[in-house]
Amino acid sequence: MNTIKLYIPLTLVIFFSACSPDNKDTTQNSSSTSQNSMSVDAGDDKRVKINETVTIVGKGTVTDGSQLSFTWKKGSDTLATTAKFDYTPTVLGTDTLTLIAQHNSGKTIQDSMRVFVVEKDVDSSSIPTISDADKKEYLYQINKARSQEQDCGTEGIFPATHELTWSDKLYKASYEHTQDLVATNTFSHSGSGKESDWTGTVLGKRSTPSERIESYGYSWQTNGENIGAGTVIDSAKKMVQGWLNSPHHCANLMSPNFKEVGMAMIKDENRKYTHYWTQNFGTQR
Repeated sequence: MNTIKLYIPLTLVIFFSACSPDNKDTTQNSSSTSQNSMSVDAGDDKRVKINETVTIVGKGTVTDGSQLSFTWKKGSDTLATTAKFDYTPTVLGTDTLTLIAQHNSGKTIQDSMRVFVVEKDVDSSSIPTISDADKKEYLYQINKARSQEQDCGTEGIFPATHELTWSDKLYKASYEHTQDLVATNTFSHSGSGKESDWTGTVLGKRSTPSERIESYGYSWQTNGENIGAGTVIDSAKKMVQGWLNSPHHCANLMSPNFKEVGMAMIKDENRKYTHYWTQNFGTQR
C-alpha cells in the first residue's frame, strides 16, 4: 500500500492514496498428462454468519472416466472426504478452504475458495442509488484514460487497455469508505473502526478494502482501491487526472487485470478536504 500527499498552499489541497492490487489465486485449476486431463473447482466463495451452517460444493473431472477421491482442508485440518459437505464456522474472519482431488494413479490437483464469516450483515440501507448521469460520467472519465497510453512514472508506461464496466457492489463499498472518511475526518485505506466503518463494525475490527467489497457480495479474484480528496477536486475529470498524475494510482487505474469499477464522492464543506473520493476496482472470481 502506498501513500502520496501533495499540498498546494492557499487555494488547493489534494490528498491521494493508492492501495496496491490484492490478488488471490482462486481460479479453477486443471492439469494434464499424456494419459488423461484432470480439473477441480472448489466452487464460489461464500458469506455466512458465525455458527451458521453453509453447504460447500466442489467438483472434479478426469477425461479417462475414472473416479476421483476428494479431501477438503483448512490449513492442515481435514474437514471432509467428499466433494460436498456442510461447514459451520465458529470464528469471525475469512476461512480459506482447499479441495484436493486425487486420481487413482496418485496424481493430485487442488483449488481453493473462501468463506467470509461475519457476525451480522452490513446495513446498506443508507447508501444512495447513484444517478445514471454520475455513473455515466465516472465510467467515461475512467475509460477515456484507459483508452490511451499512460506514463505512470515510476510504475512504468501502461498501454491502452480494455474498458471497465460498472459494479454496484464496488460502488457500495466505495460509498461506505467515503462516508467513513468524511464522518471521522480521516484519510486511510483502513476503515476507522468507528460506527461509520460499517464493515469494521460487523467484523469487530478496522476494515480493509478487500473486506469492504466482500461485505457487498463481491467475490474477487483481484481488487484495488484509490482514494483522493481535495478542496477543488469536485469532478470525476479532475479526480481521474489527479490519480493519473500519481504513479501508484495511475497503475491501479490502468491495470489490465481489472474488469469492473465502482466510484463514489461525498462533499462536506466542514471537512478538511471538502471533496472525498473512493474508487474500487475488481475482477470477480
